[in-house]
Amino acid sequence: MRLLASIIFAILLAPGATGSCAHEAPSGWEYPFACCSGADCARIDASAVRAGPPGFVVTIAPGRHPMWPRERRELLILEIPYEKSRLSPDGLWHLCINDAGELLCFFAPGGDS
Repeated sequence: MRLLASIIFAILLAPGATGSCAHEAPSGWEYPFACCSGADCARIDASAVRAGPPGFVVTIAPGRHPMWPRERRELLILEIPYEKSRLSPDGLWHLCINDAGELLCFFAPGGDS
């Protein structure tokens, strides 16, 4: 019974996720469902991103992303191939990671990277 109730609840929420239920970027666009589960995505500073020949290197200091709190104490460094990045709808940098610091999605501004 509990499983059935959970499934029905998930079905009702998924297609109707808008406004107050959706996980939105600060500028108002919604992060794709595949990228997050309500808190995994956040805008990051351009200074945290470095572009190189194979892709982006993203460095997140503790406390600079909701999923990488101050308690972590070490830097999170992700190497993200260009083909794994998505175009950012608002022209800003956004990173989606899980609580282990594993990449879910990365949004980069358009340009000549």
